[in-house]
Amino acid sequence: ANGIHHLDRSEDVDAIIVGRGGGSDSNLQAFNTERVAEAIFTANTPVVTAIGHTDDRLIADHVADVATITPTAAGEYIVNSRQEFLAGEIEPLEQQLDAAYETFQQDHEHEQELAEAVDEATAPEGLPPIYYKVAIAVLLLLLLVITGLWLGVI
Repeated sequence: ANGIHHLDRSEDVDAIIVGRGGGSDSNLQAFNTERVAEAIFTANTPVVTAIGHTDDRLIADHVADVATITPTAAGEYIVNSRQEFLAGEIEPLEQQLDAAYETFQQDHEHEQELAEAVDEATAPEGLPPIYYKVAIAVLLLLLLVITGLWLGVI
């Protein structure tokens, strides 16, 4: 019971397996105690039993979220459940990512079209937009040189 409470308080634990690796029927009494049943029943973390007793269902099996026969079966159940859960979580995220990427591509193409339209609209007649940008850069450089000469820095 203490182990179940301890694991249930841990944020790193996704599921708890309460099991045994074999033994005599006299070892089963621990799984029929009120203390263990209460710990399993009140746990916030899902509890899977793997006690391995097929003749009688134990109290622990009745209060657990899932009862399996063997520790291997418990592990398989948890892994399969986790994979199904993750698959259900991942698919909508993939769709959102695809939609966001599509929107990004459309926005980028639209920005490119706008930039080209601005270049064409502001360029002098008959000159490609790149020549216009180079001419502005040369004029700015000349302005800096003239200012430097006037201030005596150059």
